[in-house]
Amino acid sequence: MTTWGINRVGWAFGYNNYYNPYVTPSTVIVDNSVYDYSQPIIMAPGETTLSSNPTDAPAAEVPEISLTTFDQARNDFYAGDYAAALKATDAALKESPNDAVMHEFRALTLFALGQYQESAATLYAVLSVGPGWDWTTMIGLYPQVEIYTEQLRKLEQFVTENPDDNAALLVLSYQYITAGHDQAAATELKRLVALTPTDPVAIQLLLSVDPDAKIPDPPKEVLPPQPTAKISKDQLDGSWSADRDGRVFEMDLEEDGTFSWTYSQGDQSQKVTGVWDVDDKGILAMEMNDDGVMLAQVLFKDGKLDFYMIGDTEGTPPLEFTKG
Repeated sequence: MTTWGINRVGWAFGYNNYYNPYVTPSTVIVDNSVYDYSQPIIMAPGETTLSSNPTDAPAAEVPEISLTTFDQARNDFYAGDYAAALKATDAALKESPNDAVMHEFRALTLFALGQYQESAATLYAVLSVGPGWDWTTMIGLYPQVEIYTEQLRKLEQFVTENPDDNAALLVLSYQYITAGHDQAAATELKRLVALTPTDPVAIQLLLSVDPDAKIPDPPKEVLPPQPTAKISKDQLDGSWSADRDGRVFEMDLEEDGTFSWTYSQGDQSQKVTGVWDVDDKGILAMEMNDDGVMLAQVLFKDGKLDFYMIGDTEGTPPLEFTKG
């Protein structure tokens, strides 16, 4: 329950509440529009990919203008013009605001500029939906390893001088993990977890490099009530709807074992599809087509279907689905 998969699908399904502790009043401005990192990145199909060759265009089903602009951002970064790279990345994100690769590249550009607070806010949103890049991907964005090393040394010096700066600790830990320095990352992450003991992303990162790390007062799963009778698959077949806190949920469980789930809030919407099944204890499993599984305890109550995400540590009230 501490894997990125569970947390990712929680937000992909719109179930979880989300909080980014690194967001500051200096909101990200993109051509007079605002990207709000206090909200999770809603993953979209056709995510950009990065080649190790900076002259190769990313391959993705995203707007052509976004690809062209992001390609320019990568070229600017490779040339060492990080301010221009940031400007071009922001312009690309205006067209593809849910592209996690572009956001991760943005965080790297802010790291190169020494803007660690903004880099952490962007990184946190990225790491909330999945693990970051590998070393080959990152270092391929630089013409020389020495340039990256110099930027890393500056960050290390900043952390030495500011040992309680959470944002810098997060960025440094991420850099160590990406470079494969797990022991060094674990050392920094233990400090970060001590400073932010309830932050799920910091805990996930620490456990990814040190599975035996002791977590102070780890969050505990809030167990949902159990059904009093067996739940069969044919009881769940059909279309269900629910709403909570201004979010609308539509769950279609088909007889052939496929499902679609849509949630919307304001002008944003997200749809995931895949396959589903349920056991006789009412554990509903919905596996997304890309990756990740939503596990939920479901039970019938007062003519409605109560839906509790397994692994929830916040005691979130269930989604109350109505059929039809």
